Amino acid sequence: MQPYGLVHGGAYAALAESLASIATARAVADDGMIAVGLSNHTSFLRPITAGTVHAEARRRHRGRTTWLWEADFSDDEGRLCALARVTIAVRPRPEG
Repeated sequence: MQPYGLVHGGAYAALAESLASIATARAVADDGMIAVGLSNHTSFLRPITAGTVHAEARRRHRGRTTWLWEADFSDDEGRLCALARVTIAVRPRPEG
């Protein structure tokens, strides 16, 4: 929460990138690849001041070196409160 009683925007951005990064990493791990955040654009539409933040992410593009995800965030009433577009870079696992 931020000082005004709203869910902090950084929490939405962090959750969106976590969802996208983990899902991509799990999908490419067997190919010897890793997934790292490349960009994150999050827009805030309405505040959440109480209850639960609900998140749903879906892959929009699966490329060889980048994956693109969109995440929707809603409140307990199902109202869209924020949305994010996250690009994940897919790279070879470092040796070591």
